[in-house]
Amino acid sequence: MLTRIKETFKEILINSLNTQQINYLGTLSDHSFDLYRESGFTATAQMQEQTAVDILLDYFKDDNDIVRLFSIMLRHEGEHFHNNDLAISDRDEFISLIKHDRWVYDRDLKVFLYDHFYERDINFFKNIQTIDLRYDIDINKLIDTITSESKSMSAQDIEWNITMRLYDLETHIEEPIKIIIDLLLSQKDLQSIRREIFFCLKELAINASKANYKLLFEKYFAPQLGVHPDEDYNKFLELFKDEIAKNGNKKFLELAKRDDQFYTITFQSTVDSIKIWVTNAQNVTLIEKAQILKNIYPKNFDEDYFSNDDINKEGAGLGLNLITNILKQYTRDPNPLKGVFYDDFIRMGFVLKYSETKISNIY
Repeated sequence: MLTRIKETFKEILINSLNTQQINYLGTLSDHSFDLYRESGFTATAQMQEQTAVDILLDYFKDDNDIVRLFSIMLRHEGEHFHNNDLAISDRDEFISLIKHDRWVYDRDLKVFLYDHFYERDINFFKNIQTIDLRYDIDINKLIDTITSESKSMSAQDIEWNITMRLYDLETHIEEPIKIIIDLLLSQKDLQSIRREIFFCLKELAINASKANYKLLFEKYFAPQLGVHPDEDYNKFLELFKDEIAKNGNKKFLELAKRDDQFYTITFQSTVDSIKIWVTNAQNVTLIEKAQILKNIYPKNFDEDYFSNDDINKEGAGLGLNLITNILKQYTRDPNPLKGVFYDDFIRMGFVLKYSETKISNIY
């Protein structure tokens, strides 16, 4: 059965590409793809575009594959594409369709990324739906409130989200976060992996804090040091790391509070999954985007975009790799860590679908 995205894209392919271009498109997405081998035809045989499209879409089956193919076409639109100029039929209609399905276009990368994270309207925890940790708060009272609210929870109270606003994941606020993670995992008796889930979240929170501190370093420190990230990013990054190594984050935390440079953590429980993600209002450089995608979507990342030297300049990808490797112990999803870039903010997080879990006691 064709999804709406697949059905619409099929018409675009038929009206936009010839058979040789269809084969070329497939190889750009997957170097091992060969239209003639997949079809059983000889390379000299005549193949109709309709047949070629059917073979291509039988190989690239899901919506992720299709949107990736379309992204490749967009990058080459107006260029000579294998043996003919590329003009995309009904491109705007298709873009509207996939944007409606929460695909977000990144102008720098020239790709669509899927936004897995959005807050649902149904919420069991109405009184603690948003927890603002930017200000002094009685942590013990917060813990009591979360505990009290959760006591009235039944097995049917599956759908909820809780959002926290904070500047940094300071030690004294770890306990309420662990309690909320326990609530998430208790839906399917998964509390045994609480430590691992907390560790993954903490890594994402540290990354968000560092990203904000980097912005503050650019604003308050870099002018005095005579460095700018657009002019010498390596030097800028080196000086930023030196400041953190020598003085820690105390100065940056004070500046973050003064400038209200915060990020949010969202915990979400649904009928079929748990999700935790961090949203941060920040501009992400092309190099940073490249590194993030290289780590979280290694098979979908085009090496043609960036040199390995560019990707390695940032040098902070170990945390993302570690998160991915931990999560893969508990899910069959090959890319459990997700990310999406908007013009003025970034979302990074992970999804554990119950249907894809490797944990035996889930049902």
